[in-house]
Amino acid sequence: MIPRPKPGESEDDLLRFQQEFLAKQEKSAASLVKKPDKRKTSTSQTTAFCEKDVVEINELPSTKPEYDHGGPQIPHKKSRFSASRDQTATAAAGDDPEAIIDKHDKHMAAVLTKIVERDTRNMQPFTSVLECSSGFPKVMHRGNLEQKKTDGTKKPRSLFAQQMSKISPSELGLVVKEKPTQTHTAARTTQTHVQSSSNSGPHFIKGTGLSATFGEEEAQKIHQENVNKMATMSSEEILEERNKLLQMLDPKLVSFLTSKKNRQTSEGQTHTSDQDEKMETSESKQSEKKQTPKEGEELDLPIKPDRKWIHMNKVEYDKLSWLKDLPPPSTDHNKTGTTARFDFEGNLVTVDEGIDVKYGLHHHGDEPERAGYSLEELFLLCRSTNIQQRILSLKTLGNILVKTRNGDLEDQVNSAILPTVLNAGILFLVRWAMDDSVEGVVCMAVKTLHSIVVSEADEESLDRVLPWFQGHVSPCLKTTKMSAEMTSNDPTPEDEKPLETDADVLKRDVIYCLVMRMNLLPCLHHILFHSHPQAPTVLQGLEILIRIVRHSPQMAYEVERCHGLLELIVEEFLPTSWRLLDVKAPLSDLYGVPVPMAMKLVRCLAQSGRNLAATLVDKYHIKARFLRYLVEKNADDLLLPQSEALRLQIESYRTWRACLSYGLAADLFTDIFPCILSQLEGLQRDYLESPTLKCTRMTAFITVLESVVLLAAQCDQRKFGSSASKLPSDSDQNLLPSVTWSQITDVSQIVLDVCHKCLKNLENTYQHKKFNLDYEVSCLNFMASYISSWSSHKSFDPVAGLQSIEKIFTDVLEPLIKSLGFQAVISSLCSCSSFLHPEHQLKREYADNLPGLGLRINDGHLIEPCLQEYSPFGMVGAVLRVLCITSQVHKGLQAKIADLISSEGHLLTYQRKMANCPRSTSSCHFNKYEDLVMYFFIKLVTSNPASEKTAPLVQKLMLRLMTQLQHGDEFLVHDLLSTVMFSPNVWKQDKDEMTSSLENLQLSDAVHLCSVTQEQVTVNQTQLVAATLSQLVPIRATYLQALSSHQKMAIHSRHRFLMQALEVQNLVSSTPAETLLPLDWMYLPLIDLYNRFSSVGADVQDALSKTEVSMVTSVLRWVYLLEKSQPQVTESVSPTLRVSRVMCTFLTGNDLFMDKTVYLYLAALLREFSTPRLLGQLNFDEQIPGIVSFYDLYSALLQQFEAVSFGDSLFSCYILLPIQQKHDLQLRKALWMEHSGILRYMHISLKEIPIPLDNFLNPEESDVELIRLYFQNLLSRRLQFHWSPLLYLIAIHHVNRFIYNQDKKHSRLKHGMILQTIKSHHKELCQHLLHYKMVDLEKDSGIELYRELPQIRRGLLEQVKSESTESSS
Repeated sequence: MIPRPKPGESEDDLLRFQQEFLAKQEKSAASLVKKPDKRKTSTSQTTAFCEKDVVEINELPSTKPEYDHGGPQIPHKKSRFSASRDQTATAAAGDDPEAIIDKHDKHMAAVLTKIVERDTRNMQPFTSVLECSSGFPKVMHRGNLEQKKTDGTKKPRSLFAQQMSKISPSELGLVVKEKPTQTHTAARTTQTHVQSSSNSGPHFIKGTGLSATFGEEEAQKIHQENVNKMATMSSEEILEERNKLLQMLDPKLVSFLTSKKNRQTSEGQTHTSDQDEKMETSESKQSEKKQTPKEGEELDLPIKPDRKWIHMNKVEYDKLSWLKDLPPPSTDHNKTGTTARFDFEGNLVTVDEGIDVKYGLHHHGDEPERAGYSLEELFLLCRSTNIQQRILSLKTLGNILVKTRNGDLEDQVNSAILPTVLNAGILFLVRWAMDDSVEGVVCMAVKTLHSIVVSEADEESLDRVLPWFQGHVSPCLKTTKMSAEMTSNDPTPEDEKPLETDADVLKRDVIYCLVMRMNLLPCLHHILFHSHPQAPTVLQGLEILIRIVRHSPQMAYEVERCHGLLELIVEEFLPTSWRLLDVKAPLSDLYGVPVPMAMKLVRCLAQSGRNLAATLVDKYHIKARFLRYLVEKNADDLLLPQSEALRLQIESYRTWRACLSYGLAADLFTDIFPCILSQLEGLQRDYLESPTLKCTRMTAFITVLESVVLLAAQCDQRKFGSSASKLPSDSDQNLLPSVTWSQITDVSQIVLDVCHKCLKNLENTYQHKKFNLDYEVSCLNFMASYISSWSSHKSFDPVAGLQSIEKIFTDVLEPLIKSLGFQAVISSLCSCSSFLHPEHQLKREYADNLPGLGLRINDGHLIEPCLQEYSPFGMVGAVLRVLCITSQVHKGLQAKIADLISSEGHLLTYQRKMANCPRSTSSCHFNKYEDLVMYFFIKLVTSNPASEKTAPLVQKLMLRLMTQLQHGDEFLVHDLLSTVMFSPNVWKQDKDEMTSSLENLQLSDAVHLCSVTQEQVTVNQTQLVAATLSQLVPIRATYLQALSSHQKMAIHSRHRFLMQALEVQNLVSSTPAETLLPLDWMYLPLIDLYNRFSSVGADVQDALSKTEVSMVTSVLRWVYLLEKSQPQVTESVSPTLRVSRVMCTFLTGNDLFMDKTVYLYLAALLREFSTPRLLGQLNFDEQIPGIVSFYDLYSALLQQFEAVSFGDSLFSCYILLPIQQKHDLQLRKALWMEHSGILRYMHISLKEIPIPLDNFLNPEESDVELIRLYFQNLLSRRLQFHWSPLLYLIAIHHVNRFIYNQDKKHSRLKHGMILQTIKSHHKELCQHLLHYKMVDLEKDSGIELYRELPQIRRGLLEQVKSESTESSS
């Protein structure tokens, strides 16, 4: 092999390599092959030639005249293929190799040196038969020509050709030489027809496979034979044979032959028609004209195609079928349903809805007869290259999602739309569209993203409750998975964690993925900064940012850290000076103009944390914006549209209140004090005639004053209070807000007077005309905060102060509660309760990765019952709060207030319904306002020691409220446990009731058990209840100690609830996904102790301290008290869960159950769990929280019984509960197979068992393996009556029923068991197995035997004996 050239070698070396290669005559490594053009086939060339537009003039020849050279014919130039074949033959003959190289040399020099002149010897010069009479031909003018309909198979003639065919040569100045062309053409045509008739034969078979020489002749003979045979057959026989052949042949081959024949026929017809166009008869033209309309009429096209139209020379009717009228849509989808299709407004289009095609809803391939677009088709259009299609699809998707969130489509579709589109990847499409270069696409993408993540109902509902107590605390809308991840302390380094894709993160949390993975914040900054979009897009972008901030404080800090985003929003949309606007025209450009939505974004950021609020005040100068917007008393002076100016002031007041909740921006109160006084003057004068927005502004103003009052009292307490509350140095005191109590004293009196006036108006007018109560609610909240702050201030005079408070109660509060207006308010408590009307809660379009509050808007009104326009919960909660604070300050009013609240009326009716209504499985953030009403009612009623008639109602309300409180209400749980839950006033037992219960005590009310120490234990229910009531204080200490792990959260919750501005860290509560305490909260201390001891070794499990024993005792006492006093409340917890929790007592410490007090309450609870009703509800297959499976718990319990029980009767009863016949077979096998040692010492007698014996005997056991275990344990004497009476009876019963069962299954096993029993040496066992009849507790063994076996059983025994005798012989 010749080596490749190397660097440095010259041209001489290359020539030497070439000579060596040629001398060896080796084959080259590569060769150039130029493939022929597949498009240039003979058929296409013929067609192209035939379709040429031929220009003809009368009296001129249609073909070029032949030319005789008069000399020898020169051969034609050969084709490339022929030439290359000749070259190959010549080279094989022995050409010089170097000459061959020269021939194939493609170098530029070689090409230029080989240019030769074209051979024109065979060229036929055109000798014109026409002579021009003048020097130049005559100029031709084109006239108006009538277009004639031509055949569809021919190309229409051009206007030039038609003009030339109508003029004569003489008109052009030409002289015609006559030639006999007509005779020549006729002869040539005749010769062609004769030749075709003589060469008739097979069209496809050429006979090349028969013989190389005589193949065609043989094929002709075969063809002639076929023709002769077919001539003798009838038409029916020919069709029959034809069908047989078609069935035998491949369908593809048949279609190929048919198409080839049709193509050849059409080509022949076209060729003939082009040559003999003038010879066509009028009849053929008429027939063709008739055929074409017939095809169009069959298609029933609304527009008939005309061949004169451009590109319509060949009409393809299959492609024109879309012009036909659409068929009616099919409606036979009642069972399977149809694909959901939507119009451009997002409405669902039904199948039978007749929508005209002119509306553009039929432009899709699937189901073309149906109007509207499916989600899949809209997703496809989002990726279209057409800008309008992208915009239209994004707009339609946004409209669909808006209607989905409002609940307009939930009854019309089978599956939720929002989770579907999120899982399909709509956010990726929208995010890509936001990076588009077209502004229209970007704006529509922002609108679609707004429709996905923003809920208008959620935002409106949160603004609706802002005047209510605790309404300024917003929920945290992050997913539970993301919440657990943020709070987890996973020690795994970040680089060792598995990488997650954007799709994986999106499935967990949409907002987190948009911010942290998809860079949404920089994208929004780019859109707002560079694109300067119109007003709707700016507002939608701000609302998207608000939803991101509401996700969690972490996302709020991400918004603040995004470079330039918040600076842009504050400078452009919250300016301190702006241009003069036309206040009557709507705003289209929001840049440089104050925007209320931007101020709302600042408020949400401030609610996320104290540090972020301080950053807004110091870095972004939000206080200057407050001063600019709030200094104007009249909103019209802001030079903005009136509605926008009022909304701007409303949001400014709300944001200022959020800052005051941390003690920030308090000096602004001093700066605008004259403006505040003027606002108060306006409140006193014309507040009743205020429109809606002005009333809302006054409500926000009152809430700001409430925050100032609270802050002033706390600052004075820090400065002049006790040593514990004082700051350590004067420098630290300078950090306190500058507002003082003396500054707000006069202001507070004015607000109290305004409150008195508005409440008087409510008393007199609300029963006649309902109106919004937010202003009255804010006034009452101000009154409550003022009384609370004043009573704790150093300037409070006990005598004068209590008289003033009593005067407020006598003049304002008591008349309000007794008035008809307030009774009209509380009359709607039941109708507006979300707990009492769960059917009003719609099915939610809920996505796990995009949580929300689940609210809807219908006709401009919120669907949630407690948030309706005239909802009473804000008003009732404010009134009860004022009364609660008043009773705490003025102890002498407690009894009077309690009697006033607990009197018969709408409020008491509502509380009774709440106590007895079924528990809701869903948790809504706004349920907390009903919880506050219940909380204040309980606090007021229990403050009066003499309120015994309401004690049962209070017990139910307390226990219900404990399982309804949400995350963020930890302080309320602690306060209820500390003050009310274990109060003797609530649980005290009347002496007459106790005496009657002792007199009516029957023998069945007492439980008699024999403990492991052979001590007879008698359990009396009434005595146990009385003992529990005497131990309520230790029980309270136990539960407070168990919940001490939530102490930090309880402190934060207390600061928010009491609105302690100097201590509050944020105004955000946890995710409203679930309640704070589970339904079985009463078992929490026992579960914590069980978890602690189950995680340590067995050698330390018996080391229980007295405190731990007391904890278990307190839990069992409290559980037993609830079981006896409030069975309706405990029924909300499943019996299986309750039994499982109590079983944990035996697993906590080895000898804990032997404690006398513990033993008594375990026995008492066993009696409660052994009632027929609860036994029927037990289901150990259900999922138990905190336990992987009940089987694992039961196995641990059996192991503990074997180790430490000593055959205790009480422990045995708890072991027997899961082995009843109705429960899982595996539980019985766990005892009989895995822990068979228990059979030796379960000594409990049949009379001690509180469970009916029939539960262990029926239905009869059907598992053969378990029957074998019964029989083997009996026969081996591992199970005897005096060891385990009940287990012995169970085994005897089921084995006896099995061997005497008359079905024919397992006959061999039955006979073997009978035979082994007969051969057994233990006659008593044999007697029990073969002669068992039924259970009889009067007998010593508890078994009643047959004195004489029935005939069937006796016959079976004889049959087995005879078979045994025959087999042995």
